Amino acid sequence: MLRIVVSLLLISLLGGCASNGDVQIHQRINEAYDFEVTHCDSFAMVTGVGRGETSLRDAKLSAMKQGEELFGTHIVWLQIDLGEPTKVVAVIYKCLA
Repeated sequence: MLRIVVSLLLISLLGGCASNGDVQIHQRINEAYDFEVTHCDSFAMVTGVGRGETSLRDAKLSAMKQGEELFGTHIVWLQIDLGEPTKVVAVIYKCLA
């Protein structure tokens, strides 16, 4: 009985994951404007680089991932260079409330 329940649970989870090819990844860091983080502590600068058709998206995701690894809560974009390769620079903030 337990084996059947576990099998059904796994099938339903896998079915949910395979249902949409364009899956959105949940971000733990929020994009913000500088006036929204005036009460927060800025503690790091991050950069991201992207190439190809999705270069801006890839560059931003790279910078956001770095911010998440540093346990930041917010990211404010300082510079976006749409050349080849695309580069972004941002400040990471830690907001307690």
